[in-house]
Amino acid sequence: MTNSRNKMKTISLFILSFLISTQINCQIITGKVADASNGERLIYASIGIVNANQGTISDEQGNFHLDVKNIPANAIIRVSMIGYNPQTFTIGDLIDKENEIRLESKITELTEIIVKPLGKPVIIGSTQISKGILCGWGGTDPGKGYEIGTKLELGENPVRIKSLHLHLHKQSFDSTLFRLHIRNLVDNMPGQELLNSEILIKVEKESGWIDIDLSKYNLVFEGDIVLSLEWIKVMGLNNNKLMKMNGQKQYTANVLFSEKKNKGCIYTRWGSEAIWSRFEDKSPCFYVTVQ
Repeated sequence: MTNSRNKMKTISLFILSFLISTQINCQIITGKVADASNGERLIYASIGIVNANQGTISDEQGNFHLDVKNIPANAIIRVSMIGYNPQTFTIGDLIDKENEIRLESKITELTEIIVKPLGKPVIIGSTQISKGILCGWGGTDPGKGYEIGTKLELGENPVRIKSLHLHLHKQSFDSTLFRLHIRNLVDNMPGQELLNSEILIKVEKESGWIDIDLSKYNLVFEGDIVLSLEWIKVMGLNNNKLMKMNGQKQYTANVLFSEKKNKGCIYTRWGSEAIWSRFEDKSPCFYVTVQ
């Protein structure tokens, strides 16, 4: 009799576990992200599943939707934004709730840095283009935390980044919005975010070199860094600018940067908390001027 009851309990627990798992597999987590001090909605905050290629960002009202289909209930979700302390949750913490996630501003202690003038501005990065070698994104659904970046060797002494230059091969949109990231290098991979505030870059040109003035941000760094762009938003799909890629028969929408072969490296990740990939002997045509 006792064995029979134990079997029934085991079966009941199995059924309950199955129902919970099935329920989670079929749900989308929703919520909003706000500033903890004043309740102001945070635009383009990152919401990602740690070590998974699934993520999203909050919209212009701070709202977000994250598909968690086929993800375990104990998987970790990280909510972050440059200039704020991140928060982490499990999927189970956020399922079936009206989530309001409030992030606290990060207090950064500024240390005095002496920047020695270099004279003329120095160029660091890839300034030349290898024909037919491209990197970028396809489709019309950005905002997942997709990033592309490269390593920049700034040298031993602190330098001030004056401007950023990108070679856009072509885009299928009237404009595209990117977020700039600058991270340190840990074991030759992107590490901690070094920026203290958001820098958004809107690109309206169809192709060619894009020059971005960064002098007002007082960006002073030294050593090796990883500079990357995150695909945030596209505006105005232009059907006359669609492209065929990778032998496809159909024309698709793309945002593509030129690459330089046999130089540097390229970093990519396909989600705001996804694992980074590194590819040697090619780099996106990104360079900075420093002084």
